Amino acid sequence: MKGKRILIFTVVFTLLILISGSAAATTLYVKEGGGTGAYGSLQEAINAASDGDIVLVGKGVYSENVLVNKSLKISSESSHPKKTVIAPLDPEIPLFHVTSDSVKISGFTLKGANSTYGIYLDGVSGSKISNNYFSENWRSIMLRDSHENTLKNNRLSNSDDGIWLESSEQNIIKDNRATSNRHYGFYLNSSQNNTLKNNCAFGGAVGIYMENSSGCRILNSETSNNFYGIYLLDSGESLLKNNIAKSNAMYGIYLGNSNVSTLKGNRVKSNQWGIYLDSNSNTLQNNKMSCNSRNFGAYTYHYRGEMNNTIDTSNTVDGKPIYYLVGVSNQTLDSSSNAGVVYCINCENITLKDLVLENCSFGIYLYNTQNSLIEGNNISNNEHGIYLGNCSITTLRGNSVNSNEGDAFILSSCRNCFVGENKASNNMAGVWLCDVSTDNLLKENTVTSSSWCCIDLGDASCNNTLEENLLSEAYEGVYLYGASEENTLKNNTITASSYGLYTEGCGNNTISGNNISGNSVGISFNPNWTDGTGSNYNVIYNNYLNNSQNAEDYGTNTWNISKTEGMNIAGGPYLGGNFWASPEGDGFSETAPDEDGDRIADLPYNVTETNYDFLPLVFGKTVKNTETTDGNRCNKTE
Repeated sequence: MKGKRILIFTVVFTLLILISGSAAATTLYVKEGGGTGAYGSLQEAINAASDGDIVLVGKGVYSENVLVNKSLKISSESSHPKKTVIAPLDPEIPLFHVTSDSVKISGFTLKGANSTYGIYLDGVSGSKISNNYFSENWRSIMLRDSHENTLKNNRLSNSDDGIWLESSEQNIIKDNRATSNRHYGFYLNSSQNNTLKNNCAFGGAVGIYMENSSGCRILNSETSNNFYGIYLLDSGESLLKNNIAKSNAMYGIYLGNSNVSTLKGNRVKSNQWGIYLDSNSNTLQNNKMSCNSRNFGAYTYHYRGEMNNTIDTSNTVDGKPIYYLVGVSNQTLDSSSNAGVVYCINCENITLKDLVLENCSFGIYLYNTQNSLIEGNNISNNEHGIYLGNCSITTLRGNSVNSNEGDAFILSSCRNCFVGENKASNNMAGVWLCDVSTDNLLKENTVTSSSWCCIDLGDASCNNTLEENLLSEAYEGVYLYGASEENTLKNNTITASSYGLYTEGCGNNTISGNNISGNSVGISFNPNWTDGTGSNYNVIYNNYLNNSQNAEDYGTNTWNISKTEGMNIAGGPYLGGNFWASPEGDGFSETAPDEDGDRIADLPYNVTETNYDFLPLVFGKTVKNTETTDGNRCNKTE
């Protein structure tokens, strides 16, 4: 019986505590100008309040900076933010500086903190900021070292930044609208495992930006008419689902070194770039990219890895499926696949033919892929046409690659590849071999109207052969740079460019049998590479040169070989030097004497003050038919 009385007493005592705690919650009123039963400022009410109290603020304009160091609910009486305005007494102090947990602030317009924050959550948790309007602040809502808070249904506009998190985790940011902020709508730095849901960001520099903020979720949000839409950097293991990114000046969605992230069900439209992955081991499902200048791209600027992303054909570009093949062998994709863009990573024996690929970062991208064929494809209006990285024994033949912003063909660290019979026009550059690409053959390609160069060999790309290519209308027909040596350029036709062949820091190349005509400068050897390396020990012979200026040589190069039997480019019986013509028809080889008739000039040609062609070629002596007085014909040699 005694035990039962003790139990009843304990229950009653507990109820009394709960009742007394509830009864202790007090509502403190704030009224503009004060008055009976009301405080004249928020700070006075807060100073008088206890944890758990309610501060109810009447309509009006309050000029003050408020320190909230108690767990309070602070709200406007009208619940309409426009009717209760908080403006700073000192614009360099936050309008609300919250240093206590479990604070609720709602129903206010907070503006004019142009040197600091509208609301600053400083090392707190369990707080809720909702239904407020912010404008003309530096950062409207700032969280630092603050966790498990909720920011909901706020309107953030005309400030530097909307919501900014530093080292703050597990917060919920939902139903907020950031418009016309100069920098960021939503910014997270070193803030893990936060959820952004149903937010909008319009008309700023970046809609949603995350840096060093892994494990976050961006759901059902819209970023439009910003410079960047959603931008993640070093923020892996994130989820981006059912978002809309449209009409942003640059990227709709960008992942930089944000690995092991998932993009699902996003709609990305009318941006410069749609979805761009500079990351590895990401999963993409059912993302729709349309009407972007570059719908989809994957590359490795930040992340130097294998690009082993999982991207299935439920992802589309302008209604056509993305084929992202990883570790696949013996597969053919032709026009029946309706492919919109093709990536092959760590593949072998892949055939890509008769595809029409446009409006992506790359039309075709192969990385670490061998023994493959790319043939008969039409690739246009991309950032770049066809990219091969670390590939070997791969053939690019008969492709038409036109009107791409950058290069038609890029071969990076490639070996024993064949690039032949392709046509490229109106690209920045035609074929670029870089990053130590060796033993490749470029033959019978036609490259025209390149704003930079038709064929470009750089970064120690050696032992390559350029043969029988037609190159015209570029700044440089062929550009060699950066210790690209022991290459062979033969039987090419290079016309209508500023430079036919231009080199910087490249030696030991052989240049022969080329027709280099109608350019401002035919061949130029320069010492201007970044390490000061000159262009020396190149051998130049049997070329037909007819340009405004045929040669510039700032190195030590050889402009002829020994006199050798064999038909030369001018039709003569010996190989030796070069044929030096001029647009006016009075070039050295067009006027030089050849007394012995061997089609080699009797005098050397002075290429520069110190460089000579000792065996310049000439045309043969002309033979005219004349008629004698008796009507018989005879031959006369001139």
